Amino acid sequence: MTAGKRGPGRWWAAFETWLAERTRPALVRWEGLPGQVQFTVTLPVAVVLLFFLHVVVFDLSAFRSFFDALFWGIPATLIVVAASRNESLKRSRGRNDNPPPE
Repeated sequence: MTAGKRGPGRWWAAFETWLAERTRPALVRWEGLPGQVQFTVTLPVAVVLLFFLHVVVFDLSAFRSFFDALFWGIPATLIVVAASRNESLKRSRGRNDNPPPE
């Protein structure tokens, strides 16, 4: 069964395009921040989200959840910063028409 003009994949593609147009300026500003600033902003957010994940989903005590959130918040933050840096480099290479190094 193929999707027509109003098939299941069409609305999703339109939504992705709309979302990309709306969030692009914020993403470009975020990627323009130095890595230290991204780390400083992301770490508290990651710790809070991971704290609630450990309390609600894993049903751990608040004390243990806090330390688990601190422990896992650092790698999560580093992953976000690395992904932001990678996307920024990809975007700048695409703009300059330079192929990525092999």
